[in-house]
Amino acid sequence: MKSFLPEISTAKSLTEEVELSASKVAVGSIYLTLQNILSTLIGVLGYAYLSRAITQEEMGVIAGITLLYSLIQTVVDLGINSSIAKFVSEDIGKGLDHSMHVVSALTLRLPLALAAASSIAIFSQNLSEALFKTTAYSNILTLIAIDAILLSISPLLNNVLLGCGKLKNIAVYGISSVAARWLFITLFLLNGYGLTGVIYGWIIGDTALLIMLVISTLKRTNLKRSLLNESVRLLPQMLRFSMPIYISTIISFLYAWYDKALILAFLPLEQLGIYNIAYTAFSVLMSIAASLGSALLPYYGIAYGRNNHKAISEAIKRASKYTMLIMFPLALGLAATAKPVITLFAGQQYEAGWPVLATLALFGLVYGFSPAFSNLLLIYGKTKTILLVNLTSVALSLTMLPTLRFLGLTGLATVRGASLLLSFTLSVYFLSKTIKIEIDRQTAWKALASTIIMTIAVLATQKITYNKLFLPLYIAIGATAYTATTRALKMLNKEDAQLVKEIFGEKTSKLITKIIVQQH
Repeated sequence: MKSFLPEISTAKSLTEEVELSASKVAVGSIYLTLQNILSTLIGVLGYAYLSRAITQEEMGVIAGITLLYSLIQTVVDLGINSSIAKFVSEDIGKGLDHSMHVVSALTLRLPLALAAASSIAIFSQNLSEALFKTTAYSNILTLIAIDAILLSISPLLNNVLLGCGKLKNIAVYGISSVAARWLFITLFLLNGYGLTGVIYGWIIGDTALLIMLVISTLKRTNLKRSLLNESVRLLPQMLRFSMPIYISTIISFLYAWYDKALILAFLPLEQLGIYNIAYTAFSVLMSIAASLGSALLPYYGIAYGRNNHKAISEAIKRASKYTMLIMFPLALGLAATAKPVITLFAGQQYEAGWPVLATLALFGLVYGFSPAFSNLLLIYGKTKTILLVNLTSVALSLTMLPTLRFLGLTGLATVRGASLLLSFTLSVYFLSKTIKIEIDRQTAWKALASTIIMTIAVLATQKITYNKLFLPLYIAIGATAYTATTRALKMLNKEDAQLVKEIFGEKTSKLITKIIVQQH
């Protein structure tokens, strides 16, 4: 049987617990995808209430605060968030203890997080005036300082677990914290706390997440007296590796937020609220793609640690088959249902954001390929290449800024999508000079054809009868059309059915394979 990914065998007890086979990688991907689905479902319900409980201006304030959060995380990161997963997985692949890398990263992160939070609290009035053109939100920013500490530590510990291959833990913790966050946000809003209640909910959810991550990380870290001194000596090496990533992260931050920053600077907060709702809906697609890519990171890291480059090349081809089958219909499906999604998700007052969502979703087709290549430049230590790719994407975005005058918010979405496509293309180009890259072209064409047929069916149905409440009907019609076309084109075979069996077990797999696999 030809497996989804080539096996990475191990004889050392230290790494047995993270041995990654085809089914384990797939299950890990499922855990993270389920986390995103459940978190998204909770978030959709939460946002549906939130968008009706607060004003568009306050929704714009939330977008501005999120921008500030991202800035803080970027400043204190120093490239360690990305590199720690590589260091940990590579240590495991080599049969080494990864504790020193973990302690080194925390030794650096804690004082930086405290310094950033203190700065926000001290200069809250100035920040409020700069972001929102009023000091009325200075008290909100003081609360943000507390949450900033939590959000500076959690991503680091999350990536430690990612490097260890503990994807189930990551998924459970993520779902739990999101549920806690939205539960308390809703309770505070119902009791009239308004925007302050939203921040209280964030703090409670993020505190719960940090506690779970700390406990799980401590179980996998061998703490001893000499470890701190040894870890401090390791810092210069980690920083040398991470610094190009840090510069790239800063550029990525500017690239990721320039659209919202432009709206914040030149347009009313209401416009930022509309754009933020559309981008939040698109983020669902991004998070699913990120989950698929994250599931492969520990596999790639361990394979690289053992110099098994052939396994990585084979994994790219095999993994991309499944990412195309999953992401193509999700991307075009979201584009086709953008209007009912926006209006049902956030309310009629945000209907103007549906062209933004549709545009972003069309460019989201790139996520059919990108998860299979996720983090490979990092794994191969190509930090300067990562920097170059991000610089080029930002440069493209800047050259396209004049179109914003004519296209407005949709123009911003077009610029964002074009730079996403360029970033992926450049990444694949540079990777091809390091490892052999091959894509299942037959699957790509069949998946794209099936997705286009699905999209036509959904758009035709909306043309005949449109109502935002019919969104479940549109989804059902699209899913039926895609499944039928997939079966007709025989895109899945017995080997795929075997993988489904390894993941879901005998009974469940029989039902799934009857639906998705053409019987011979």
